[in-house]
Amino acid sequence: MRLRVLNLLLCTGLLGMAAEPAPPAIATLHSRMEEARKAGDPVKLLAVAEALNERVEPIHLEALFNLAAANAKLGNRPEAYAWLQRAVDAGFWDVDAIREGEAFKDLRGEPRFKALARLAWTKGYLAMLERKERAAFQKPDQIMASLAFKPGERVADVGAGSGYFTIPIAKAVGPTGTVLAVDINPDMLDYVDKRAQAEKLANIKLLRSRPEDPMLPPGGADTILLVDVLHYVKDRTPFAAKLKAGLAPGGRIVVIDYIPKPMSERPWGPSVDQQFSRATMDREMAAAGLKPVRVFEYLTEQWFAVYGAE
Repeated sequence: MRLRVLNLLLCTGLLGMAAEPAPPAIATLHSRMEEARKAGDPVKLLAVAEALNERVEPIHLEALFNLAAANAKLGNRPEAYAWLQRAVDAGFWDVDAIREGEAFKDLRGEPRFKALARLAWTKGYLAMLERKERAAFQKPDQIMASLAFKPGERVADVGAGSGYFTIPIAKAVGPTGTVLAVDINPDMLDYVDKRAQAEKLANIKLLRSRPEDPMLPPGGADTILLVDVLHYVKDRTPFAAKLKAGLAPGGRIVVIDYIPKPMSERPWGPSVDQQFSRATMDREMAAAGLKPVRVFEYLTEQWFAVYGAE
């Protein structure tokens, strides 16, 4: 797999570091899986199957992609699309390899090719948001405990993404509460909707927003949550004013974003030019008539502040 993909996987924790012991060979894992199956041990079977998948999936995805590239290079357009579709459906998400690959130069302008590239990007972004390693620094359970959502509460999860917080909040506020999942990307909203349906959560509503406007209904939210969102917003003070307009009397705006660090110290997360401090956020919120009412200090990579109307 290409170096940029491996680098991203390492940075996001989707691959183990090189210093870790070498994993068992594929043949060994096959044997262990068969032993677990014969022994009727589903717990061991699951663990071994997951370990086997970690070994073979990258190889499989790369093979599918190379089949697509080879067919595209040979001018076999139907076969190229068929293999590329299989690769993306299986989880291939190196969108740069797809969009910039020399083999696909004759396909780049075609709607089907653009749709597959977009689907690959979406899968990659979802994998990043939902990676198991995220919990180590995000501490979602501790954040949920700190915010102590109440039954019946109305919450707007702005920049909901994969629903990482949307789903647990919906469970916390219960059937009498509502969670408005807000995102500019319809693919993210579609993913949240599918998760809500799978978990039989009827209290999640979807709202497609704009890059510089959360599009919140006036005074409709008791809590507005923004996790790793505001570093994408170019002009945050007007955005904060729009957040305030969506806040119910006595409501709160919760902001969690990255502590500024150089890429040499943290080679993942937002770029240096996107990062901003809590002090900067305090000033921008103040300009919109909001003030910090509580600050939590336990996150190692992010600052975590709660704002209310002045």
